Amino acid sequence: MKFANSLAIAAVCAAFALAPSANAARLSDCTQMDRQVKAALTTAQPGQSVDAARAEASAGHNYCTIGLYADGIARYTKALQLLGKA
Repeated sequence: MKFANSLAIAAVCAAFALAPSANAARLSDCTQMDRQVKAALTTAQPGQSVDAARAEASAGHNYCTIGLYADGIARYTKALQLLGKA
């Protein structure tokens, strides 16, 4: 039983040790998407789709900031779609 507990603890520690590198990759995806949306916004014509895209980009930034990378990337993707860049 002691061996099983030690093995479980080792598995959890290994998972936490690997987590930062996995999160860093997703954070870099958020950063890349943020740059793409900002570039698309600078060349976009004013209008409702631009306002909606800004709102989606802001939501994407907020999600990425709190670590919900997949949700943030989805919002950035929606922003690019609204701008006709995806």
